Amino acid sequence: MDIIGAIKKFIEDSKRIFVVSKKPTMQEYKQMVIIIGLGIIAIGILGFLIYFLFAVTGLGK
Repeated sequence: MDIIGAIKKFIEDSKRIFVVSKKPTMQEYKQMVIIIGLGIIAIGILGFLIYFLFAVTGLGK
């Protein structure tokens, strides 16, 4: 497959994605924000717990 064929295939695939996709409703948007926020909080708590574990046990020195 040459470079022109690869570019044409990429453009066709991209068009298909834009046709199928839709703008999220306000309810879907709020749900995504809540889920992403909870994920960020969970990662922060996990990072703090790992840091605290290393600080208490002295493994980080």
